[in-house]
Amino acid sequence: MSKFFASLLLLLFFASESQAQRLEYGFNGFGTSYFGELNNTTAFLNNVRYGGGVHIRRHLNPWWSVRADVNWARIAGSDNIPGAVVDLRNLSFRSDVVEFTGVFEVNLRQIGHRRNDYKTTPYLFGGLNLFRFNPKAEFGGEWYDLKPLSTEGQGLLEYPEAEVYSLTQMGIPFGAGFRWVLSKYWRMSFEVGYRLTFTDYLDDVSGVYVNSNILAANRGPLAAALADRRQELSTGLEPAQPGTFRGSPRNDDAFLFVGFSVSYVLFKKTCPRWK
Repeated sequence: MSKFFASLLLLLFFASESQAQRLEYGFNGFGTSYFGELNNTTAFLNNVRYGGGVHIRRHLNPWWSVRADVNWARIAGSDNIPGAVVDLRNLSFRSDVVEFTGVFEVNLRQIGHRRNDYKTTPYLFGGLNLFRFNPKAEFGGEWYDLKPLSTEGQGLLEYPEAEVYSLTQMGIPFGAGFRWVLSKYWRMSFEVGYRLTFTDYLDDVSGVYVNSNILAANRGPLAAALADRRQELSTGLEPAQPGTFRGSPRNDDAFLFVGFSVSYVLFKKTCPRWK
Protein backbone atom coordinates (compact mmCIF):
# COMPACT_ATOMS: atom_id res chain seq x y z
CA MET A 1 0.00 0.00 0.00
CA SER A 2 2.86 2.40 0.76
CA LYS A 3 4.12 1.91 -2.80
CA PHE A 4 0.70 2.95 -4.14
CA PHE A 5 0.69 6.21 -2.18
CA ALA A 6 4.31 6.93 -3.11
CA SER A 7 3.47 6.43 -6.78
CA LEU A 8 0.42 8.66 -6.46
CA LEU A 9 2.48 11.48 -4.96
CA LEU A 10 5.01 11.15 -7.75
CA LEU A 11 2.21 11.49 -10.28
CA LEU A 12 0.80 14.50 -8.50
CA PHE A 13 3.97 16.47 -7.97
CA PHE A 14 6.69 15.15 -10.29
CA ALA A 15 4.90 13.98 -13.40
CA SER A 16 6.45 14.86 -16.78
CA GLU A 17 6.00 18.46 -17.82
CA SER A 18 3.32 17.86 -20.43
CA GLN A 19 1.75 21.10 -21.54
CA ALA A 20 -1.72 19.63 -21.01
CA GLN A 21 -1.33 19.00 -17.29
CA ARG A 22 -3.22 21.09 -14.73
CA LEU A 23 -3.52 21.12 -10.96
CA GLU A 24 -6.60 21.71 -8.81
CA TYR A 25 -6.72 22.48 -5.09
CA GLY A 26 -9.96 22.39 -3.18
CA PHE A 27 -12.13 21.74 -0.16
CA ASN A 28 -14.58 18.92 0.60
CA GLY A 29 -17.76 18.93 2.67
CA PHE A 30 -20.01 15.92 3.08
CA GLY A 31 -22.49 13.95 5.11
CA THR A 32 -21.50 10.51 6.37
CA SER A 33 -23.19 7.23 7.06
CA TYR A 34 -21.87 3.99 8.50
CA PHE A 35 -22.69 0.36 7.70
CA GLY A 36 -22.23 -2.26 10.39
CA GLU A 37 -23.87 -4.03 13.30
CA LEU A 38 -25.24 -0.77 14.76
CA ASN A 39 -26.65 0.67 11.54
CA ASN A 40 -30.37 0.89 12.28
CA THR A 41 -32.00 0.81 8.86
CA THR A 42 -35.40 1.77 10.31
CA ALA A 43 -34.01 5.13 11.46
CA PHE A 44 -31.32 5.84 8.86
CA LEU A 45 -31.12 9.61 9.43
CA ASN A 46 -30.16 9.11 13.07
CA ASN A 47 -26.84 7.64 11.88
CA VAL A 48 -25.98 10.53 9.53
CA ARG A 49 -23.08 12.73 10.62
CA TYR A 50 -20.67 15.11 8.82
CA GLY A 51 -17.11 15.69 7.68
CA GLY A 52 -14.77 17.74 5.53
CA GLY A 53 -11.29 17.93 4.10
CA VAL A 54 -8.99 19.11 1.35
CA HIS A 55 -7.85 17.64 -1.93
CA ILE A 56 -5.36 18.08 -4.75
CA ARG A 57 -5.96 16.79 -8.28
CA ARG A 58 -3.56 16.44 -11.19
CA HIS A 59 -5.03 16.03 -14.66
CA LEU A 60 -3.03 13.55 -16.73
CA ASN A 61 -5.12 14.18 -19.86
CA PRO A 62 -8.70 15.34 -20.58
CA TRP A 63 -10.16 12.09 -19.25
CA TRP A 64 -7.84 10.75 -16.55
CA SER A 65 -6.68 12.36 -13.33
CA VAL A 66 -5.22 11.38 -9.95
CA ARG A 67 -6.45 12.85 -6.68
CA ALA A 68 -5.28 12.84 -3.08
CA ASP A 69 -7.62 13.75 -0.21
CA VAL A 70 -7.13 14.30 3.50
CA ASN A 71 -10.49 14.08 5.26
CA TRP A 72 -11.89 14.13 8.77
CA ALA A 73 -15.30 12.57 9.34
CA ARG A 74 -17.54 11.51 12.21
CA ILE A 75 -19.51 8.27 11.94
CA ALA A 76 -22.03 6.92 14.43
CA GLY A 77 -24.58 4.18 14.98
CA SER A 78 -27.11 2.94 17.49
CA ASP A 79 -29.47 -0.02 17.69
CA ASN A 80 -31.69 1.57 20.34
CA ILE A 81 -33.41 4.62 18.87
CA PRO A 82 -36.70 5.84 20.39
CA GLY A 83 -39.62 5.14 18.07
CA ALA A 84 -37.65 2.70 15.90
CA VAL A 85 -37.37 -1.07 15.89
CA VAL A 86 -34.70 -1.79 18.49
CA ASP A 87 -32.23 -4.57 19.07
CA LEU A 88 -31.98 -5.75 22.66
CA ARG A 89 -28.21 -5.20 22.61
CA ASN A 90 -28.79 -1.49 23.35
CA LEU A 91 -25.36 -0.63 21.91
CA SER A 92 -24.21 2.64 20.34
CA PHE A 93 -20.98 4.34 19.29
CA ARG A 94 -19.40 7.27 17.56
CA SER A 95 -15.97 7.56 16.00
CA ASP A 96 -13.88 10.30 14.43
CA VAL A 97 -12.15 9.07 11.28
CA VAL A 98 -9.09 10.67 9.67
CA GLU A 99 -8.24 9.33 6.23
CA PHE A 100 -5.65 9.82 3.53
CA THR A 101 -7.11 8.72 0.19
CA GLY A 102 -5.56 8.30 -3.20
CA VAL A 103 -7.76 7.61 -6.24
CA PHE A 104 -7.73 7.56 -10.01
CA GLU A 105 -10.62 9.38 -11.71
CA VAL A 106 -12.02 8.98 -15.21
CA ASN A 107 -14.25 11.63 -16.79
CA LEU A 108 -16.91 10.36 -19.16
CA ARG A 109 -16.48 13.38 -21.42
CA GLN A 110 -14.09 16.29 -21.87
CA ILE A 111 -15.01 19.55 -20.19
CA GLY A 112 -13.64 23.08 -20.46
CA HIS A 113 -14.40 26.74 -19.85
CA ARG A 114 -14.60 27.92 -23.46
CA ARG A 115 -17.90 28.75 -25.16
CA ASN A 116 -18.35 25.46 -27.04
CA ASP A 117 -16.92 23.13 -24.39
CA TYR A 118 -19.02 20.80 -22.29
CA LYS A 119 -19.56 22.33 -18.86
CA THR A 120 -20.52 19.13 -17.02
CA THR A 121 -19.39 15.53 -16.88
CA PRO A 122 -20.08 12.42 -14.84
CA TYR A 123 -16.98 10.65 -13.49
CA LEU A 124 -15.96 7.44 -11.75
CA PHE A 125 -13.17 6.89 -9.24
CA GLY A 126 -11.41 4.20 -7.24
CA GLY A 127 -8.23 3.67 -5.27
CA LEU A 128 -6.92 3.03 -1.76
CA ASN A 129 -7.07 4.80 1.58
CA LEU A 130 -5.37 4.68 4.95
CA PHE A 131 -7.52 5.73 7.88
CA ARG A 132 -7.50 6.05 11.66
CA PHE A 133 -10.61 5.57 13.78
CA ASN A 134 -11.44 5.32 17.49
CA PRO A 135 -14.88 4.03 18.59
CA LYS A 136 -16.34 5.61 21.73
CA ALA A 137 -19.52 5.07 23.74
CA GLU A 138 -21.42 7.40 26.06
CA PHE A 139 -22.05 6.27 29.61
CA GLY A 140 -23.23 8.45 32.48
CA GLY A 141 -22.79 11.61 30.39
CA GLU A 142 -19.14 10.85 29.53
CA TRP A 143 -17.57 9.42 26.37
CA TYR A 144 -15.18 6.48 26.75
CA ASP A 145 -12.73 4.86 24.32
CA LEU A 146 -13.92 1.32 23.70
CA LYS A 147 -10.82 -0.47 22.43
CA PRO A 148 -8.91 -0.38 25.78
CA LEU A 149 -11.95 -1.93 27.51
CA SER A 150 -11.74 -5.20 25.51
CA THR A 151 -15.52 -5.47 25.35
CA GLU A 152 -15.32 -8.79 23.49
CA GLY A 153 -12.33 -10.14 25.41
CA GLN A 154 -9.63 -8.89 23.02
CA GLY A 155 -6.20 -9.34 24.56
CA LEU A 156 -7.37 -11.30 27.61
CA LEU A 157 -5.72 -14.63 28.44
CA GLU A 158 -9.14 -16.19 28.96
CA TYR A 159 -10.08 -15.41 25.33
CA PRO A 160 -7.04 -16.13 23.13
CA GLU A 161 -9.27 -16.36 20.03
CA ALA A 162 -10.35 -12.70 20.42
CA GLU A 163 -7.70 -10.77 18.49
CA VAL A 164 -6.84 -7.18 19.34
CA TYR A 165 -7.84 -4.93 16.45
CA SER A 166 -5.82 -2.03 15.10
CA LEU A 167 -7.20 1.52 15.01
CA THR A 168 -5.24 2.16 11.80
CA GLN A 169 -6.64 0.35 8.78
CA MET A 170 -6.69 0.43 5.00
CA GLY A 171 -9.70 0.43 2.73
CA ILE A 172 -10.90 0.71 -0.85
CA PRO A 173 -12.69 3.96 -1.74
CA PHE A 174 -14.78 3.97 -4.91
CA GLY A 175 -17.79 5.76 -6.28
CA ALA A 176 -19.15 8.23 -8.79
CA GLY A 177 -19.67 11.95 -9.10
CA PHE A 178 -20.78 14.82 -11.29
CA ARG A 179 -18.55 17.82 -12.04
CA TRP A 180 -19.48 21.36 -13.14
CA VAL A 181 -17.32 24.05 -14.72
CA LEU A 182 -18.27 27.22 -12.83
CA SER A 183 -15.73 29.47 -14.55
CA LYS A 184 -12.27 29.29 -16.04
CA TYR A 185 -10.69 28.75 -12.63
CA TRP A 186 -13.41 27.15 -10.51
CA ARG A 187 -14.95 23.67 -10.53
CA MET A 188 -17.60 22.06 -8.33
CA SER A 189 -18.34 18.36 -7.84
CA PHE A 190 -21.06 16.30 -6.23
CA GLU A 191 -19.77 12.90 -5.18
CA VAL A 192 -20.94 9.65 -3.59
CA GLY A 193 -18.00 7.70 -2.21
CA TYR A 194 -18.16 4.30 -0.52
CA ARG A 195 -15.33 3.16 1.76
CA LEU A 196 -14.97 -0.61 1.81
CA THR A 197 -12.86 -1.61 4.84
CA PHE A 198 -11.14 -4.76 6.10
CA THR A 199 -12.18 -4.41 9.73
CA ASP A 200 -15.39 -5.29 11.57
CA TYR A 201 -14.58 -3.02 14.50
CA LEU A 202 -15.48 0.50 13.35
CA ASP A 203 -18.24 0.20 15.99
CA ASP A 204 -16.34 -2.09 18.44
CA VAL A 205 -18.94 -4.80 17.77
CA SER A 206 -18.08 -8.02 15.94
CA GLY A 207 -17.90 -11.26 17.93
CA VAL A 208 -19.57 -12.73 21.02
CA TYR A 209 -20.41 -11.74 24.56
CA VAL A 210 -17.84 -12.70 27.18
CA ASN A 211 -18.18 -13.46 30.87
CA SER A 212 -18.88 -10.13 32.60
CA ASN A 213 -17.08 -11.20 35.80
CA ILE A 214 -13.91 -12.06 33.88
CA LEU A 215 -14.11 -8.79 31.95
CA ALA A 216 -14.66 -6.73 35.12
CA ALA A 217 -11.73 -8.44 36.85
CA ASN A 218 -9.38 -7.65 33.94
CA ARG A 219 -10.62 -4.28 32.66
CA GLY A 220 -12.86 -2.95 35.43
CA PRO A 221 -16.62 -2.58 35.97
CA LEU A 222 -16.93 0.06 33.23
CA ALA A 223 -15.80 -2.48 30.62
CA ALA A 224 -18.43 -4.97 31.79
CA ALA A 225 -21.13 -2.29 31.77
CA LEU A 226 -20.35 -1.18 28.19
CA ALA A 227 -19.95 -4.71 26.86
CA ASP A 228 -23.51 -5.71 27.83
CA ARG A 229 -25.98 -2.82 28.07
CA ARG A 230 -29.19 -4.80 27.78
CA GLN A 231 -30.15 -4.29 31.41
CA GLU A 232 -30.28 -0.53 30.89
CA LEU A 233 -33.45 -1.15 28.88
CA SER A 234 -35.15 -3.19 31.57
CA THR A 235 -34.06 -4.44 34.98
CA GLY A 236 -35.93 -7.66 34.21
CA LEU A 237 -33.49 -8.71 31.45
CA GLU A 238 -30.87 -11.32 32.29
CA PRO A 239 -27.23 -10.65 31.40
CA ALA A 240 -26.23 -11.96 27.98
CA GLN A 241 -24.97 -15.51 27.97
CA PRO A 242 -21.22 -15.76 27.29
CA GLY A 243 -20.60 -17.11 23.80
CA THR A 244 -23.82 -15.76 22.28
CA PHE A 245 -23.41 -13.49 19.30
CA ARG A 246 -22.90 -9.79 19.98
CA GLY A 247 -22.11 -8.95 16.36
CA SER A 248 -21.76 -10.41 12.86
CA PRO A 249 -18.11 -11.44 12.45
CA ARG A 250 -18.55 -12.54 8.81
CA ASN A 251 -19.25 -9.00 7.57
CA ASP A 252 -16.78 -6.13 7.71
CA ASP A 253 -17.93 -2.57 8.37
CA ALA A 254 -17.96 0.28 5.86
CA PHE A 255 -18.77 3.98 5.61
CA LEU A 256 -20.11 6.38 3.01
CA PHE A 257 -19.41 10.02 2.09
CA VAL A 258 -21.98 12.05 0.14
CA GLY A 259 -21.30 15.72 -0.55
CA PHE A 260 -19.76 18.53 -2.55
CA SER A 261 -16.28 19.82 -3.27
CA VAL A 262 -15.06 23.08 -4.77
CA SER A 263 -11.66 23.41 -6.40
CA TYR A 264 -9.47 26.08 -7.96
CA VAL A 265 -7.66 25.29 -11.22
CA LEU A 266 -4.04 26.27 -11.85
CA PHE A 267 -3.24 26.47 -15.55
CA LYS A 268 0.26 26.44 -16.93
CA LYS A 269 0.98 29.65 -18.80
CA THR A 270 1.86 27.67 -21.92
CA CYS A 271 -1.09 25.27 -21.56
CA PRO A 272 -3.09 25.08 -24.80
CA ARG A 273 -6.64 23.88 -25.05
CA TRP A 274 -6.94 20.09 -24.80
CA LYS A 275 -8.16 18.53 -28.02
